[in-house]
Amino acid sequence: MSAEAGSLAPLLPATLHVPRRRERAARVRTLALLAPAILLALLFLYYPLVFILQMSFTEGSSFLSPGGPISTTENYVTILNRYLPNVFVTLQLAFLATAVDLIFGFPFAYILVRKVRYRTLVRGLMVFPMFGALYIAFGMRFILLPGGPATPILQALGIASTDALFSLPSVVFAMSIFTFPFMVLNIGTALSNVDPTLEEAAACLGARPWQTFARILLPLTRAGEPLLLGSINEQRALAWTVYQRGVVQTDYGLSTAMGTVLLVIAFVVTYLSLRYSRGALVE
Repeated sequence: MSAEAGSLAPLLPATLHVPRRRERAARVRTLALLAPAILLALLFLYYPLVFILQMSFTEGSSFLSPGGPISTTENYVTILNRYLPNVFVTLQLAFLATAVDLIFGFPFAYILVRKVRYRTLVRGLMVFPMFGALYIAFGMRFILLPGGPATPILQALGIASTDALFSLPSVVFAMSIFTFPFMVLNIGTALSNVDPTLEEAAACLGARPWQTFARILLPLTRAGEPLLLGSINEQRALAWTVYQRGVVQTDYGLSTAMGTVLLVIAFVVTYLSLRYSRGALVE
C-alpha cells in the first residue's frame, strides 16, 4: 500500500490543477461573452450619465462654449429655491395617476386573467396607449374642446369646456390612460402566478370576496403593484420645464440639473418599488 501511495503521489498535483484550469477557462469565456454587453453599457448608459452630471455643474450653455465650461452649483440652488414646487407637482400627478390605475386596473386585470378567453388579443389591443402621450393629448383636446363630443355632458354639468380641459382631473385622466396598460400587465402577470384553488379554498372556508382580495390576492400580487409607476419621464410638470430651459432657452446647466433630479427620483422610486415587492431585491 505504501509503494502504491508513493507511486501515485507525483500524479496528485497534476490532477488537482485540472479542475482549476477548467474553472479559469470557464471564467475567461464568461468574461469574453459579457465584455460586449459591458462595453455597450459603459459607452451608451453610464458615460452619458456622467456627462449629464458633469454638465449639471456648469453655468448656462458654457459647457459647449469655445471658452470652456464655467463650474457652478447654482443650478441645484435654483431648483431648491424656485423649482421645488414643480418636483412636488410631478410626484403628486404620478401618485394620483397610479391610484386611478390601481383602482381600475386591478379588477380589469383580474377579469382579463380569470374570465377572458382571448386575453392575448386584449393585451395586444392595450398596446395602443403606449404609442405616445402626444396622441392621448390630442385626443383629450378633441374630446374636451368646445364643440367636441363631451360638450353636451359638460354643459349639462355646468362645466366650461376650457375649465375641464385645463384642469388637474383631465391631466390625471390622460396620464392614467397612458400608464393603464403598464398597471394591468404587471398585475396580470402577478395574478397568473396565483393558484385559483386558493380563492376556491377561501370561499369554501367562508371567506367573503373582500376578505379573499385583502388576505390572498393583494398580498400575493404585491410584486405587480408598483409603488409609483416607472413613467416619471411622462410627468410633464418638471419634464416640460426641462424642455423649456434646455431646448428653448439653451440653459443646458440648469436643464441637466433638473434631469439629474428626475433620475434620482426615478432611482428612489424604483428602489422603493422593488423593496415593496417582496423578494424583488436580494438582501
